Amino acid sequence: MDMSSSSSECYQCGRSGHWAKHCPSSSMGSSGRGRGRGRGRGKDLFCYRCGDQGHMARDCDQTEDACYNCHRSGHISRDCKEPKKEREQLCYICNKAGHMARDCGHANNQKCYSCGGFGHIQKLCDKVKCYRCGDIGHVAVHCAKTSETNCYNCGTAGHLARDCTNEGSA
Repeated sequence: MDMSSSSSECYQCGRSGHWAKHCPSSSMGSSGRGRGRGRGRGKDLFCYRCGDQGHMARDCDQTEDACYNCHRSGHISRDCKEPKKEREQLCYICNKAGHMARDCGHANNQKCYSCGGFGHIQKLCDKVKCYRCGDIGHVAVHCAKTSETNCYNCGTAGHLARDCTNEGSA
């Protein structure tokens, strides 16, 4: 297993040494499925490399693309000689089965890139984490805890260097 190609940590648990689909701490790890960065969405994911559900192409053990129809490598489903199999439609907008993106009821809704929810954008998401104080619900630029900032000029808390009145040690 070469884990140096993209990220060296498991997307499921955050530890290194294994892929998310083989994560020992995942309830779905033994089946070879499951990803989600803690969001519990493993069953909704679809791999465009091997055609299986439960993981994404970047987490797939298969090194080359396979036919979605027969799951063998060397050709794509359009050129497959096997009879076409009926498979459940999967929407790439909402990740739900039963319809395709062109028929998705969420297609015109705003989608949040932070939580994946609909009806708001990332900037207005209440599940964002502030890098300044660590609280959930706002970002650092809107953080009320401005007193925790330190001045690079004088080293005291409560203001930034651009607002420093100390003429001293710059």
